Amino acid sequence: MMISKTDFGNAFYRDVSNTSGSGGSLAAMALLLQIERYNILDAQAKDEFEDMQKRNDWLKTANAALAALRVNRPGNDKDVKDYGTFVDAQGKTQNVHQWMLANGIPIEQNKGDTAGVQSEFDAAISNLKSRIDTVNSDSQMALIRLQSLMDKVNQSVELATNLLAKDTKAKEIILGNIR
Repeated sequence: MMISKTDFGNAFYRDVSNTSGSGGSLAAMALLLQIERYNILDAQAKDEFEDMQKRNDWLKTANAALAALRVNRPGNDKDVKDYGTFVDAQGKTQNVHQWMLANGIPIEQNKGDTAGVQSEFDAAISNLKSRIDTVNSDSQMALIRLQSLMDKVNQSVELATNLLAKDTKAKEIILGNIR
């Protein structure tokens, strides 16, 4: 949610914009800075949310691929089975072998086939679990960053509200003394 100049009233901004040099209302300038700070933090928080959503979608897809590997895993090391397919987070059917290669997760590539024996399935499962663990760790760190960012956004709004309240109270006192 971006805060615009009209949200706090044009008169407040006119005080700041009509200043020459360093004159003008100090409260108005401080409020403008806080609004600008809020807008920057808000944009950063939206980016973090989008990154987190992408990461969550990737994790859903990776877990679906892992489940497919486990289901298709041969019962012994002599049988050769296809790695299979799965449905990703967007509802599209994916080939496990191609998806793992596209995501840089090591999986055997014996002459371009998309089938493997039990030991190759075990290696692919282990590699995928490792990548999932890494992404989960990254996700936890991103969540901490997002929480910190949200705290900063809330502090920015609180400070802007306090500045506006103090300015309004000062103007009311001045008007009361004039009467």
